Amino acid sequence: MTSRPFDHGSWIERLARALSALAKAQPPYLQAYWEHNPREHLIVDGKDQTPFPLDDLRMVYAMARHSGVLAPGTAQYAPLRDELALSRHALLSHPKLARAAVVGRPVGENDFWMEILDSGLSISAGDLIAGLMARAAELPGNGFRAAAGELNALLSPVGDGEAAGVLGNLDEGCDALLFWGLTVNDRIDLEGDMAILPFAEVQRFVGRELVDKLAPSGARFHGWRSVGAIVRTFRWRPVFRQEGNFNEPMGAPKEPFLPEARKFLDLLAVSHAEPVVPIGAKSDCIDRSAARLLGQEKHYLEMDQKWPAHGFYGFVDCPALRPEALHEVREVFSNRESTRYQRMAPFVLQLAEALGRNGRLAPRERVVDVVIALEGMYELPRWKKSRKLEDRVSGLLGTDPQDRQRIKESIRTFYDARSDIVHPRSGEASPAGNGAAFVTGFDLARRSLFKLLREGPPCDWRFAAGTRK
Repeated sequence: MTSRPFDHGSWIERLARALSALAKAQPPYLQAYWEHNPREHLIVDGKDQTPFPLDDLRMVYAMARHSGVLAPGTAQYAPLRDELALSRHALLSHPKLARAAVVGRPVGENDFWMEILDSGLSISAGDLIAGLMARAAELPGNGFRAAAGELNALLSPVGDGEAAGVLGNLDEGCDALLFWGLTVNDRIDLEGDMAILPFAEVQRFVGRELVDKLAPSGARFHGWRSVGAIVRTFRWRPVFRQEGNFNEPMGAPKEPFLPEARKFLDLLAVSHAEPVVPIGAKSDCIDRSAARLLGQEKHYLEMDQKWPAHGFYGFVDCPALRPEALHEVREVFSNRESTRYQRMAPFVLQLAEALGRNGRLAPRERVVDVVIALEGMYELPRWKKSRKLEDRVSGLLGTDPQDRQRIKESIRTFYDARSDIVHPRSGEASPAGNGAAFVTGFDLARRSLFKLLREGPPCDWRFAAGTRK
């Protein structure tokens, strides 16, 4: 005799009906809980944006679940406890959860060990039910049925076509490097599983309140349009089982992401000649709605690494990401394992760091950064550096004798500014003069960098001194 296959549709309908009845029974208990534990409201731009009280509801369910055994005289919880039991029985009729639920505990005590990527924790059936309530509140129409359908899909393996249709991007996770400095309006897919996300999509994985702590103080004025993220995306599924260990490894180590993302970010900064600075990095981010669905409102609220950009003035809109610059960066990044890129990598970093400097000494430090990058890129000898740099830069970048002469004069002026900084002759160099020198020098360095990355240096730098046709 064979058992009948599990009817997913019937499970979804049964659970949705139970959740609907429970939702009608629970408001008085939440209100009573808030009388003793006042709720904090989140006001943004004069509007109440307080999220669904997921953690409060989990606590109310726990109180109802334990009331009959641990708290005599709490008969008022009986109606809620009865409705909660119906939802719990419906939830646990799913075979994936039935096999994972710990047995042999008091009635109502159905715990699981839930793993989400590299994190594991013990939760109860009530936590999952509260998560279904929170997710249903976000959805239009019959939110209970939709939330139950999404949970059913998350219990299916990655690659299940029907589940993918239900989830959309709810099961998309990512490793993320958040940055400030460029306006990104749309998602841009890069090589493999990498992408650039605008802030509208970043919010799926990282809370706005956290970005507000890391971005420049004025960035909020423009709705954080100048905040984006470089991400590595993947699909994931939660794993439920009876037992787990906080110290056990959750999976095979992944390829490093942050160093590669930093390389791309540095190239973006140099190509746009704008400071594009990292503000935070986090691995194993999941969609915040998916976290709520699984009863985890505060899943991964903190960053692995943070670099607050408070020294920058964020009230002015940052420039938009330029398609031609992005194309140039893509081309270089795709060849980052080459010997040519490896030789130029320190100078990419030097120029990106120059753009990201702020503070009173920044105008001087930026000029010195560019000098170091130019001298390294052009392989200058220890003597007659200024003259050699004039010849090599003009030879590599100049298009005709007049253009080469203009470049020589620009290098001469730039090097004079550098000398005034390193060997001051008449007091402190002018910040305005250093700023103008930096703009000139950086443009030559940026053009040199990308040409050397594309074509490599001449076989003999003597031929870069203006003898080529």
